[in-house]
Amino acid sequence: MANITLSAGVRANLTSLQSTAEMMNTVQQRLATGKKVNSAIDNPVNFFTAAGLTARSNDLSTLLDSVSNAVQTISAADKGISAITKLVEAAKSTAKQALTASAPAATYALSITGSSAIADDAAVATGTVGSITGASTLASLGIADGETITISDGTNTVTHTVTTAATEDVDDVITTLNGGAATWTVAVNGSGQLEVTADDPTDTLTISGNGADSAFGTTTTSSLVNSDIGGLTGTLTFTVGTGSAQTLTFGSGNIETRADLLTALSNLTGVTATIDGSDQIAITSTSADDVTIGGTTTLATLGLTAGTTSPTATIGTPNATRASLQTDFNDLLTQISQLAADASFNGVNLLNGDNLSVVFNEDGSSSLAINGVTFDAAGLGLTAQSGNAFQSNATINSVIASLDAATATLRTQSSTFGSKLSVVQTRQDFTKNLINVLQVGADNLTLADSNEEGANLLALQTRQSLSTSALSMAVQADQNVLRLLQ
Repeated sequence: MANITLSAGVRANLTSLQSTAEMMNTVQQRLATGKKVNSAIDNPVNFFTAAGLTARSNDLSTLLDSVSNAVQTISAADKGISAITKLVEAAKSTAKQALTASAPAATYALSITGSSAIADDAAVATGTVGSITGASTLASLGIADGETITISDGTNTVTHTVTTAATEDVDDVITTLNGGAATWTVAVNGSGQLEVTADDPTDTLTISGNGADSAFGTTTTSSLVNSDIGGLTGTLTFTVGTGSAQTLTFGSGNIETRADLLTALSNLTGVTATIDGSDQIAITSTSADDVTIGGTTTLATLGLTAGTTSPTATIGTPNATRASLQTDFNDLLTQISQLAADASFNGVNLLNGDNLSVVFNEDGSSSLAINGVTFDAAGLGLTAQSGNAFQSNATINSVIASLDAATATLRTQSSTFGSKLSVVQTRQDFTKNLINVLQVGADNLTLADSNEEGANLLALQTRQSLSTSALSMAVQADQNVLRLLQ
């Protein structure tokens, strides 16, 4: 109201009262809200900084729930492993108990047969002079008239005598030597050498003569050769049960013929090995021992495959106690699989192949991947036993070995989950503390000190009271002047 005139004293006191009222309103708002910064108008820097801190705190608080779920998921898996371990130990105890029961009489049969036929040996004498053809004249080979070449198997003998070296050729010699009482075959081989092969590999051929034999380089006796084995090098090994490997070595000075191989096979211990009527290697055994075959490139040529073969057991009258314990063992494996399937939390089962990813910060740049496992019976390498499996000590011992391996796997995985759980719990505690730090930081920027604001309000109330009194006195002074004018 610009047309109303106030004295200087009244106006000064009125201004003071208005200022005090505004400050009281501010203090009362701080006391009512508990904050000294309620909007960006109050303090833009503090307001927006506190808002950012509060937003991050809220984001981390939301993540904290998923971290807490992760802790429980890992804990559920760890509890599951502990329970499965107890079941595996119970299964091992059951298997060992079966071993203490008397085993029924059993017979064993093992048979391994090669898939490749091995050629018979041949008695062969080969000349040392090459580049010969059937049309080569004898004169061109340095053979003169009257020279001879003779082949004998000890009973039968055939001789070729050169009459006209200039016109006779190698084919003429071959025709003569293959005729008569010959029990052999003469030919020029692929290397251009004169080669004599006995019809009966047990025969020993003797090549002699007067000059012509030397020209062909056949002044020798026959020797056994084998088209399948002669070029082999390397080894073939047989291991019976837990015994030492028995090695057959091929190559020059070792096994070069079928006869050599047959002798080496017959010397093997723990198995019966021979070459059967189909010309294939045949290995048999009537013991309970496994037979392991190994070796180098010789395996394929001989039709054998590297690996271990177990004998087939024929059980007599089964032991009822062992049969019952086999059923108990299979029931325990079923429980292991069911327990693994039940070890879930909030739909995640780390023992049933599920994976878990735990995010630790608001933008997802900090996380931990926890890979699940499949720990049912099959996943642990445990197989239900059928038939008369537990009637065999060898089978039970194999089962116990698989149970020991499963126990080791469970312990290793338990350690892995324990390490992951420790990391998640550490991050959980850190996140809680960080949330508190962020909240305290935001509060420090915006919260009001109630004690300070209460004191401010009391001081302002006192000031308001004094200002009111001063205003009253100023008005009274103006009224006194008015009375003087009346």
